[in-house]
Amino acid sequence: MEIDKRQIMKKIEKMSDEDLKSIVSEIAKGAGVSERRVEQTVSDISKLRRGLGNMSDRDLQKALSMLDGESAEKIKRQMNM
Repeated sequence: MEIDKRQIMKKIEKMSDEDLKSIVSEIAKGAGVSERRVEQTVSDISKLRRGLGNMSDRDLQKALSMLDGESAEKIKRQMNM
């Protein structure tokens, strides 16, 4: 799946905090991140949004590639991709 960071960032900017937390949590869990670490990551939404903004296209692609097909499709649907 080709990643267009500008397109994704526009969608992230429009997302509610809860929707963003849900998507990031799903990606992190799919990548094998511990529940505790996921909770720490999504607890500061401003920091999370800044961190996502600093990711490269390659970083985003790598994060999404760690997911199984079903999880990746679910996230794509949530983001209307």
